[in-house]
Amino acid sequence: MSSPATPPLPDITADCPCVGHCTTALGDDVCRSCLRTLEEVTHWLEMTEEERRAVNRRIALLRWEQSHP
Repeated sequence: MSSPATPPLPDITADCPCVGHCTTALGDDVCRSCLRTLEEVTHWLEMTEEERRAVNRRIALLRWEQSHP
């Protein structure tokens, strides 16, 4: 059976996905813990709620794709 084209995603919130193990401070362009880009980490507090939801949606899709190769 193949994976669905559109994954079932949980409710996407505007909550910060940070788990306190940021690797952007170590020079990574994308944090290995929360999967946000350096730009997203840097500008998180300036983002609108919808922009934050969009980031969290992208992260949820990426995590789903990584778990369903």
